[in-house]
Amino acid sequence: MRSAFLCFLICLVPMLTGFKKYQGIIEGNNRFAFKLFSELNAGSGNNNICSPFSISTAMAMTYAGAMDSTALQMSQTMNFPRSGSIHDDFKNLLEGMAEGTEGKFILNIANGLWAQQNFRFLESYIDLVKSKYHAEINNVNFADNNALEFTRNGINEWVQKKTNDKIIGLLKPSDLGSSVRLVLVNAIYFYGEWATPFEKSDTRPMDFFPVNEAQTRVPFMNRHGWYNYYEDVHIKALELPYRDNKASMLIILPREKAGIEELEKSFDFKYYNTIIGSLQSGYVRVSIPKFRESDRIYLNNILSQMGMPLAFSSTGADFSGMTGKKDLYISTIIHQAFVNVDELGTEAAASTAVIMKLTAIRIPADAKDFKADHPFIFLIKDNTTGSILFIGRIMNPGIPL
Repeated sequence: MRSAFLCFLICLVPMLTGFKKYQGIIEGNNRFAFKLFSELNAGSGNNNICSPFSISTAMAMTYAGAMDSTALQMSQTMNFPRSGSIHDDFKNLLEGMAEGTEGKFILNIANGLWAQQNFRFLESYIDLVKSKYHAEINNVNFADNNALEFTRNGINEWVQKKTNDKIIGLLKPSDLGSSVRLVLVNAIYFYGEWATPFEKSDTRPMDFFPVNEAQTRVPFMNRHGWYNYYEDVHIKALELPYRDNKASMLIILPREKAGIEELEKSFDFKYYNTIIGSLQSGYVRVSIPKFRESDRIYLNNILSQMGMPLAFSSTGADFSGMTGKKDLYISTIIHQAFVNVDELGTEAAASTAVIMKLTAIRIPADAKDFKADHPFIFLIKDNTTGSILFIGRIMNPGIPL
C-alpha cells in the first residue's frame, strides 16, 4: 500500500524588479500556462479560470521529491528548467513577490505542510520545503477517520483565512483517506484596484452575445481614456493597469462575435508575446462586462495527457526524494480558482491540491472602440516579471441585472 501526499496551493504573483536571472522559471511557467489553457478549453463551451502560477508552484514543491523518469516527465510537462537551482530560484522569486506592494495592492502568501505523524520523510526533503518555500510544519493523523476529518477541516479553514474567504471547502471528504501521508499548501490572495476606477454611475445594462446562445443583458462598465491597445485582423487587445502599474489585466477580444474558437486555436505563447510587444498607448472607449467566476477542476487526466503519466502511476512513480523509497504517487490534483472584476478592481485567489498515496474629456477623433460584448480571453499578469498569474475565458458573464 502506498502512502499519500497531498499538495494544495493557492497562488498569485505581483510585479518586482530584478528577476532577469530567473527568466527560465518565468518563461517556463508562462509556456505551461498556454499549454494548460488549451487543454482546459478543448471541447468546452463554458467560462473557465485557472492560476497556472499556482499549479506550477504546487508542482514545483512536488517535483522536489521526484526522481529519474518521473522527474524528467514532470519537468518537461511543467516546462521547469532542468537545473539544480530551480528551488533556489523559486525561493528568491516568492520572497520578492511581496516587496514594493505596500499601498498598491493586497498580496498575502502563505505555505503550510501537514505531515502524517510517525511516517518517515527524508529530512533533506522537509528542509527543502521549509527553507525554499517557507512552509509551516504540522504533524497530524490521517490514518484515523475522526482525526482525518478534523485535519481536513483545519486545512480548509487555514486556506479560507489566507484567501480572505474566497476559497472555501477546497478539500471534500472524498478527497482524503487513511492512506494520505502529506499535505503541502501554498496560499495566495490578491486584490488590486484599477489605476483609474470605473464610475459606478456609468455602469449600465448592455447586450452580450454568447456563442450558440441567445444574447443576454448584463451590466457593462464604461469609460474612456488612454490605455495600451493592440489590434490586428483577428483581435483587439486592451491592457487595464492596476494601481501604480504593478500588475494589469489583458483582455483579448476576437473581432468576430463567434470568433473565440478560432482565436483559441492561434492564441499561444508566441502570439501572446507578439501582442505584449506591440501594445501602444492610445485613446480608447472601453466597455467591458462585470464578471465573477469560480472553477474547480481535477487535473489528473489533463496533466497525464500533457506528458507526465508516471507521477500518477501507483506502480511506476518515483518520489523517493521524499522518503528514500518509491512509496508515493499522485492520486489526485484539484485546482480551484476565483476572480471578481468590478468597477473598483479585481479580487482573485486560486488553489491546487495534489494528493499522493502509497504503492468627461474631449474624445479624440481617432479614438479606438473596445466593446467586449462577446466571448473573450483575459489574463492577469505581473508587469515586472512578466509572470501570468491567472488566465481564463468568459463565454457569458452571467451576472444578473
